[in-house]
Amino acid sequence: MGFNSQILFYFFFFIASLDFIQETNASEYNESRLLMKGCNLFQGKWVFDPSYPFYLPSKCPFVDPEFDCHGRPDKQYLKYAWKPDACSLPRFNGASFLGKWRGKKIMFVGDSLSLNMWESLVCMIHASVPNSKTTYVRRDPLSFVNFEQYGVTLYVYRTPYFVDIVREKVSAVLHLNSINGGKAWKGMDVLIFNSWHWWTHKDGIILEMDQHYTRT
Repeated sequence: MGFNSQILFYFFFFIASLDFIQETNASEYNESRLLMKGCNLFQGKWVFDPSYPFYLPSKCPFVDPEFDCHGRPDKQYLKYAWKPDACSLPRFNGASFLGKWRGKKIMFVGDSLSLNMWESLVCMIHASVPNSKTTYVRRDPLSFVNFEQYGVTLYVYRTPYFVDIVREKVSAVLHLNSINGGKAWKGMDVLIFNSWHWWTHKDGIILEMDQHYTRT
């Protein structure tokens, strides 16, 4: 499975998991667990599904141009769904999702991958309830979309490392025991974190912890 395919799979798995952990009642939750028991969600393949995609990125008001491949003309690559060998993932239903998460706050925290997942989830929901009134605020580092009828708010907080990075005279300094940005994460019902990509960079950032400094 390639890197991009892995990203798509983990995102779909996350969406399916949200549906499972917020079933409308205990009996539905137990039934879902029984259906999934013994099924390796990681063992499967991408299958062509003519009903995909859930939305066209060019038609969604929340998508950045780069996440629409800057207008890539061919669309066949969007018509693939992840199919586990031993079971079927439930098809995403935006209206059902909003009903199950009514009044809740969901936040993605991380880099451009988190932004990508946030935009995709918002667009999938928007495609299901296109006439639902929304409040859309786009700022750096915090953006959100609120589906007013349901009281569901989806946030994205852009931060590559989670911990604080400060531009000082000699270099950017990463303060490993300081997370001032985390104040914005308080009060959320669900937090989805992503950061690993940036920790592989070796571009002269200085790491600081308890007044001890190390250059990468």
